[in-house]
Amino acid sequence: MAASSYMIDLLQRLDDALLPTWAVGWRWRPQPTKADYERSVAASKDALAAVQATGDWRFIPSLLYVLSHDNAELRFAGATVINDLAASIPVAALPGFEVRLRDSTLQAYSWNELRMEWVAKQEWPPRVWAMLTMHPSGYVREAALRRLTSEENSGLALPYFLLRINDWVEQVRTVATAAVKGLLAPQHASAWVPVLGLVDQLRFRSRADHAWLTDAVTSLLLRPESRPELMTASRSEDRLVARWAFRAAMTLPDADRAMFVSLALQSGDPVVRLHAAKALRAWAGCPDRELFLANMSSDRFMPIRREALYAALDDTPERRRTVLRAALLDRHASMRHAARFYLRDKSEQGSGDLGVRAFYLDAIAHDEPCKRSAAISGVGECGTKADADSLAQFASDGRSAVASAAVRAVAALDGDHRVEWLIGLLCDDRPSVAREAGRALESLGNNASVEALRQVLNGDTHEHSRRYALRILLRRHPYDAVVDAVTAAGSGSEVLVRVGTDFIHSVRPWRVPYGPSDAQKAAARSAIRELQAPLPENLCQRLRDVMGVALSDMKA
Repeated sequence: MAASSYMIDLLQRLDDALLPTWAVGWRWRPQPTKADYERSVAASKDALAAVQATGDWRFIPSLLYVLSHDNAELRFAGATVINDLAASIPVAALPGFEVRLRDSTLQAYSWNELRMEWVAKQEWPPRVWAMLTMHPSGYVREAALRRLTSEENSGLALPYFLLRINDWVEQVRTVATAAVKGLLAPQHASAWVPVLGLVDQLRFRSRADHAWLTDAVTSLLLRPESRPELMTASRSEDRLVARWAFRAAMTLPDADRAMFVSLALQSGDPVVRLHAAKALRAWAGCPDRELFLANMSSDRFMPIRREALYAALDDTPERRRTVLRAALLDRHASMRHAARFYLRDKSEQGSGDLGVRAFYLDAIAHDEPCKRSAAISGVGECGTKADADSLAQFASDGRSAVASAAVRAVAALDGDHRVEWLIGLLCDDRPSVAREAGRALESLGNNASVEALRQVLNGDTHEHSRRYALRILLRRHPYDAVVDAVTAAGSGSEVLVRVGTDFIHSVRPWRVPYGPSDAQKAAARSAIRELQAPLPENLCQRLRDVMGVALSDMKA
């Protein structure tokens, strides 16, 4: 979890405010006066209040050392802040949060040294006890678990019980297991919904056999009286929870299962929707199956549309052929390939040759404009070199999707003879069109003119055009590409500077069995001297190591 500059500033402010209060009792530091001590306590409380106002739970690992302070007022203030921030920790983030909590830092020393006898005597807020279940000491974790067991809020304690049920200390696991078993009752069903992701992760833990827990939770949520909780889990924004709920719901009787298939197909998680699509494809007797398949055929996730296509293969010949023809104009290449494959099947050949190329050409001329990009892509996949001329005109189409498809199709059909045309499209003001031209030129190897690409790189064109030209130039031999990397590193464009600098640092001269030639060295010197501003010292040193160019030759 990376810390922002604001977070770092707040923590430094807290450290500075706390320092005089820690100095009490340190023989090697001057002791603060009473007034200084009180000012330090007030400043520390203000800093803690500022941290609390952020509501950012990522502060917690850097605050736990305050719990060991000798000043009871500061301990209470720190515990209050930690308790407030811990309320916003997402359940799915708890495993990673625990790892972060165990990182060894100088501030964490006093937290790590807390003793069970002292901790057990304190009156901590509930979520501070929850933090103590992650303490390095097994004695402290066990004491914290026993204290949480006495809390009435099962929703607060359950995630931390589940983390400890796989603890490496057997006594801690025993306490956590007993606490979890006490919550496997219908009245606690709602508390299990947010933590189903943690239950699912226990399948991959091996310190103990956790299969009993998965079975028990599944039985609990599949009870008829727990149906509202299972539906809530199916609608959860936590993808692990939603996936668990769908897998469990697929074991229900048919009458109840259809409702959960419908919910899953509306999920925001594409994995849940895909699992539902596969289940629906295999379930021929599902109520409203045709409606669900129609929705699947327009899903934005291609594998789900493909499941709808596969489901249609078992339908009547007329329905099968209609679905396959529609899939020929799908926006994804995999769908188009699948449709062409099944249309070439023997059973389809018996009904007459479809003429896929003619179908695509007709769709370009007469079909809906929204299908034109797919039709153009289809011609590029199964057309002939003669089709390239008719497709090239669409590169100037006002719709970027159509123009990009045209560039891609022409490059696939006749790319070797259209290098200059593709270089010209690198300067297109639409990034998607220029990107397709760049990809095509990359696939053509060294066919593109280096001088033409350098004109794009050094010219007054769009930044994306210069970036794609640079990408092609850097695919050449490392000693030749360094020249263009130097030009990019001194271009003044943030993106080009980063790409050029990264390339120079990544070059490995020992992978080439020979050094740069005199001509390559001269080209590097010339590129360096033409820069408007000098390169950073570390980059010059790197160029000397790679190209053997003396530092005295690198003056702008």
